[in-house]
Amino acid sequence: MVADLCIMGEPNKDGAIEIGYGTYEAFQGQGFMTELVGGIVSWTREEPTVKSIKAATDKTNLASIRVLEKNGFLKTGETEPQFFWEISLKWV
Repeated sequence: MVADLCIMGEPNKDGAIEIGYGTYEAFQGQGFMTELVGGIVSWTREEPTVKSIKAATDKTNLASIRVLEKNGFLKTGETEPQFFWEISLKWV
C-alpha cells in the first residue's frame, strides 16, 4: 500500500465533497499523492452532482499544501492549526 485517499460522504447541498489523504512514509516525496488527488479532480469533473472539492491541511504540512496547490486548490480560510482549501469543478 502506498497511500490512502477518501471522499468523506456524499456531496452536500451545494455539491461539495471533502477529501482526506495520506501517503505512507516510505513513499512520500515521490508524487504519488499529487497524481492521486489529480485523478480525483479529473473524475469528479464528470460527476454531475459534484461542484467542488474541499480539503484541510495542517499549516505545518508543507507537502500536503503543495499537493493541493499543484492540483489547483485555492486557500479559502484558516484556523490556528489548519488551512482550508477548495477547487471549483463546474462553472455555471
